[in-house]
Amino acid sequence: MNFQIQVSRERLEKILNALKHALEKRVTLPILQHIVVEISNQEMTMRSTDMELAFEAVVPIEGSGSKLAAIPGRKFVETVRIYPEGILTLEWSEDGNRIWLRAKGFNSEHNIQPGEGFPELPKPDESAPIVRVPIGLFKKAIQLGSIAISRDATKPALSGVLLHLTAKFIRVVSTDGFRLAVVEFPCETKLEAEVRLIVPKRAMDVIPNSFDDDNQLELSWDDRSLFLSQPNLKFSTRRVTANYPSYEKVLPSELPRRVIIDKEDFVKTLKVVGLKKDDYNKNVRLFFEFPTLRVLFQHPDEGINQGSLNFSGEDQPLELAFNIDYLTELLDKLPGNEVIYQFKDDVGQGIFMSPSLEDMSFRYILMPVKFASSN
Repeated sequence: MNFQIQVSRERLEKILNALKHALEKRVTLPILQHIVVEISNQEMTMRSTDMELAFEAVVPIEGSGSKLAAIPGRKFVETVRIYPEGILTLEWSEDGNRIWLRAKGFNSEHNIQPGEGFPELPKPDESAPIVRVPIGLFKKAIQLGSIAISRDATKPALSGVLLHLTAKFIRVVSTDGFRLAVVEFPCETKLEAEVRLIVPKRAMDVIPNSFDDDNQLELSWDDRSLFLSQPNLKFSTRRVTANYPSYEKVLPSELPRRVIIDKEDFVKTLKVVGLKKDDYNKNVRLFFEFPTLRVLFQHPDEGINQGSLNFSGEDQPLELAFNIDYLTELLDKLPGNEVIYQFKDDVGQGIFMSPSLEDMSFRYILMPVKFASSN
């Protein structure tokens, strides 16, 4: 008689949406294109890894007995995704070389491999530190704190995200050398000394969509890996072994002046005037002439695009210029209806922030571009 179990399609799909991030199309070991399924004690433990990221999840099932097998990952994920809602049946053939995924009116056959050849996933040592993090704040911090990450693969530290943990707060930091994003939220970590962990961008990208908002998140680490876990889901990623820049030295201290701009109007204006940008011309100029902000983009061959909107705050004339992509990338992720720019003068770096953030602080530091003359 064939071996069978039943599982909720909704629960299985939710888990597979996380595990699929560790399924690489091009791998040196074919087994890494598989998800390992281990059945025991009315639970199905599922694992995936590409040797950089690793997931382990547990799903409750109906059925008794034990099995271990490696299922081709991407085909299995896609099949479960399009199957109808309800209960799915997984049935193993007697020879152990195939499984069938069944639902009402549907049947899909998959070849399987022995699960014994799957690599062992990294695990934290029992003595490793554990920090419990509010998942909602952590997700929001990742999304904002990763804005300034470098796309230069030759700079491993800058192409990752810094997690700066202290006894009282956690910071998420990114920089590409031209801008700096720093998010800080309160967290009683109980750490005796501060810790700095550089995490690959790819790993940070999958965290917000992989973990539930209903459960606290546990962070742990060793010299090689960062571990994150919730009930029934564990995730690990290799750490970036490099020195992160001393970002605190860049944070400006005295910024007595400020302007407040409607975010939606600012975004629309930037997108219109920025239609002339190209790979070599990206600097947009901002003329604050109270109460009007004039936004100007000048292309050396195609001429000028210009727009205007209202602002409040500083009433002294001011001219600034920034890389337009750095502004639009910020505004696309910044919450709330307004954006604040705090500064000392038109020479040093200023800070962009959102007044709507009450449970954390966010600072986006940009150094203005200086033009030889004004228009």
